Amino acid sequence: MTQRIGLALGGGGARGFAHLGVLIALEKAGIPVHAIAGTSMGAAMGALRAIGADLQKVRTLVRCLRLNDLLQVSDSTLRELQKLIGRSVVEYVRGSTWKEDDARPEDLKRLDELFRLLTAGKTFADAQIPLAVVAADMTTGDRVVLRDGAIARAITASTAVPGVFTPVYSDGRYLLDGGIVEKLPIDVAIEMGATAAIAVDTAAPLTRNIDTALDAILQSQRITSTTLTTLQTSLARSRLDGRLVLLRPDVGPIKMFDFDHVDDAVQAGIDAAEARMDDVRQLL
Repeated sequence: MTQRIGLALGGGGARGFAHLGVLIALEKAGIPVHAIAGTSMGAAMGALRAIGADLQKVRTLVRCLRLNDLLQVSDSTLRELQKLIGRSVVEYVRGSTWKEDDARPEDLKRLDELFRLLTAGKTFADAQIPLAVVAADMTTGDRVVLRDGAIARAITASTAVPGVFTPVYSDGRYLLDGGIVEKLPIDVAIEMGATAAIAVDTAAPLTRNIDTALDAILQSQRITSTTLTTLQTSLARSRLDGRLVLLRPDVGPIKMFDFDHVDDAVQAGIDAAEARMDDVRQLL
């Protein structure tokens, strides 16, 4: 039986550019792709493959973009948390504005503009390969799978890291980073008809130094995310009767907002895919 190959691309911020490297390697090797499910940066990179973008040109483009400046984020998770605390204090005193009916937060405009550039303003209907983007409902915690409308808007919702970017209002819901509920959306790829899957995990490692109380808080979040992803991956592997190749590019040293190392992440993705290409071909 000819297998239907699904790609499940996870989150990871700047580390998530490793997905682009994996996609470049798979395309070069002629590996067919029948469905793509992505969370956060994995959704952004997966969308490029889905719409038939020239991936090498995308690699050249992202090398040239100063993403930290464009998105107005620092290269440090710690500094972003400090900014979050400051904003929260101001909102506590003055009240928040992002839930107002006519609110158009500047941070979401910047995200939308970036993803509209990368996806050429295309919709899900324009995709050459079926695409699904995973977000999380801020109120209920439900997984939300986006498959209609503008691709850029869906990616914006999926990449809206809590506290760094404003939640995205869509169809009566406020949506956040999909990695909160499904860091590695293998189940979504299966629901799209995949009978075998290639999953790419670019999550933060658990090996970082823990020197402060804030480090401990961040580590606790990483532990929870890793445990959930391990459980979800195990269940998905069972559903696929073992037809799953899990790639973990070596992006551990790259921090979430360390966009100065985008090309290092891309190369790590290429290396990880090429190292497991025999296993990938076995899926076929």
